[in-house]
Amino acid sequence: MQCPRCNYSLDDDTVFCGNCGAQVAPLKSPGATVAASLEDEETIQTRSNAEGNRQAAPPPVMQRFSPPAAPYAPAPGTPAQKDTPPVSRRAGSPLASARVRVIIALALIVLVGGSLGLFAVLKNGGSGPNTTLGTLATGQIAFIDTPNGVPGHTDALTMSIQNLESPPSGFQYDAWLVNDATEQNIALGTLTASGQTFTLNYSGDGKNGQAGTNLIGAGDKVIITLEQGSVSAPTGKVILSATFPPKAFIHIRHLLFSFPITPGKIGLLVGLLGQAQLLSAQSLALQSASANHNTAAIQCDAQSIIDIIEGSQGSAYQPLSASCLSLGISMAGDGFGILGNSGYDVLASQHASLAATQSDSTALIRLHAGHVEIAMVNIKGWATQVQQDALTLRASPNNTAQIQEIVTLSDHIFHGVDINGDERVDPVPGEAGAITGYNHGQLMATLQFVPGA
Repeated sequence: MQCPRCNYSLDDDTVFCGNCGAQVAPLKSPGATVAASLEDEETIQTRSNAEGNRQAAPPPVMQRFSPPAAPYAPAPGTPAQKDTPPVSRRAGSPLASARVRVIIALALIVLVGGSLGLFAVLKNGGSGPNTTLGTLATGQIAFIDTPNGVPGHTDALTMSIQNLESPPSGFQYDAWLVNDATEQNIALGTLTASGQTFTLNYSGDGKNGQAGTNLIGAGDKVIITLEQGSVSAPTGKVILSATFPPKAFIHIRHLLFSFPITPGKIGLLVGLLGQAQLLSAQSLALQSASANHNTAAIQCDAQSIIDIIEGSQGSAYQPLSASCLSLGISMAGDGFGILGNSGYDVLASQHASLAATQSDSTALIRLHAGHVEIAMVNIKGWATQVQQDALTLRASPNNTAQIQEIVTLSDHIFHGVDINGDERVDPVPGEAGAITGYNHGQLMATLQFVPGA
């Protein structure tokens, strides 16, 4: 007999083909019920593959053996051998679905994070890397007179800022003095960098020897903005700001900018500085008249000194006579006076104290207000003595013993005096005069920067 599949010659009682393993006769042993026909097994395998990947698997590859030397008959009950094709993994398996879910979640995180970052940038009024600039920066602004300019106008300033990051490429930091009430701005200039320290020196807008704008009265705050290119007004993000404390600054402005009842509404320390300078100059004129033994000029100079100190409300005040004017002696002061209950000295001391006691006063305001008050006490003592000496000289122009004291004390009133030999005039009793008092009035206006607007 022959194998119905491979035509291999077989013995008549052969159950399985020794060449291909096909069953060629029914099993008669009890184990025959375990085996299935080759056709049925192929049908089952095809259905299984179709359910796994929805495609019919290729027919199973039968392993072919070399013919043995003698016919081979497997033991009864041995099932037929065949290759089992690998089962492919379905594309929609749980592992693949988990990967998809992770990728989608990561994409959502990136999208939401980017949206929040964009919102934060827009909310802060800027774009790019400028949203955190200045958060660690510290610095201050000092108000001064223009160097070599007209004194008493506080028309310049200097600022220094530490720990400020460099601006992004193509940008710069610009400073502005802002007046919120009038919506006017004064461009102060572009900051100069040295590492993470930025400085600016603004020398005022005065021209041709004229004083510039008084900055104490011109604005409410100073801001630093991040700008690109040349701009005429602050348009960029506000990086730092320094705001005048409104209550205390009412009185600081009275000292440095304007007071309602003074001549020309001049500031109290400004008026005092001018009258002290005039008094010092008049005392030198008196000294010159004494050297020339000109008793008429001595009397006129003495009266001029009295008028400067007392003002037009003083008990010894007298307008200079025509004879004095003919001698070229015309300095009688502005009429407000250094001394008296309504003179520059007393009112300046009062408003320094008022600035220091306001609810928004700062430690710097209180410190330098105290220094101003010390200077006013010194000036009052010196001016009182000069007043008495001038009254004596006016009555007795030939008694010139007090002239040198008048000259010396008048200079103290203006310049102050170094009594402890440290080569400077300090804001201490016996040293500080009008210049020192004015300088510490300006120091009362010192502002500290804070991040943002």
